[in-house]
Amino acid sequence: MDNAAITPLLSVDDLTIEIGGAPVVDGVSFTVAPGKVMALVGESGCGKSLTAYSMLGLLPPAARRAGGTIRLGGQELTALSERAYRKARGKDISIIFQEPSASLDPLTTVGAQIAAAYQTHNKVSRADAYDRARQMLADVGIPDPDRRLHQYPFELSGGMCQRIMISIALINDPRVLVADEPTTALDVTIQAQILDLMKALVSDRGTAIVIITHDMGVVADIADDVAVMYAGRIAEIAPVHALFAAPRHPYTALLLASVPTLDDAPKADLATIEGTVPTPNEFGVGCRFADRCPLVTEKCRAEQPPLIDCGGGHRSACWHIDRIGEIAKVAA
Repeated sequence: MDNAAITPLLSVDDLTIEIGGAPVVDGVSFTVAPGKVMALVGESGCGKSLTAYSMLGLLPPAARRAGGTIRLGGQELTALSERAYRKARGKDISIIFQEPSASLDPLTTVGAQIAAAYQTHNKVSRADAYDRARQMLADVGIPDPDRRLHQYPFELSGGMCQRIMISIALINDPRVLVADEPTTALDVTIQAQILDLMKALVSDRGTAIVIITHDMGVVADIADDVAVMYAGRIAEIAPVHALFAAPRHPYTALLLASVPTLDDAPKADLATIEGTVPTPNEFGVGCRFADRCPLVTEKCRAEQPPLIDCGGGHRSACWHIDRIGEIAKVAA
């Protein structure tokens, strides 16, 4: 196998982000190779979006990176000045935000917005920038790109606006694309089209993608690897097929058990995870899932489990990996 195909393009190592002195992202580490998709999964507030924004130097004012590194190829992003980060952002690493209607300027044509993203990083004429924008619209499957260039976002559907956002994110051929809940506001048909488009980007361009989602169906459809986050930490990380076939953390097992399937009886109650996610000020010294876990013991409350190697690139932060099979009985 070609080493270039397996060398990580993006490396996040021991990333810690604090808000008001409390760790909302705590010791997160993962890597993504070229042409691969890493999914960050978890409930709202688990820290997955803050992890994503930190990669682009876009943390909100209340948050600060308290430790860890983020490397893109041989470049240490966290060591860059804001001016240098602006050069990298959009060119080397780019992002698709969750809500396109809030990210696109309603008073500017989509062509002007796509062209501006290209001119920011390239010394080209306005005409050349528009030619590039027209090509990008065609590349993301937007029909009649000449007409769309001169339309405003409010004239386009939600799925079309999401494609515009993808055009802006990709126009400078970034090596890494971060997608924050890119299909949340879309119906299932358009969602499938957007996921197919992202798969094509991986296949045709070798783009590395980090996708942020809470939708396990999206994860199964597009991801190569999955990092399941809970209360600011990674609970489990594994190749996608291994994680779905044999989850090795109670939270992951319960998360998967709560997903409805075609085999469920009509009107059957869905499995739920009892309790609520602790706030950063409520984190104890032990496992952060302890108060909701059916396998909890005193050791879980007293000691934070490290990510334990389960083999095959599968790791889990649980003291009771050998008891995960019991979760199926609890969920039932």
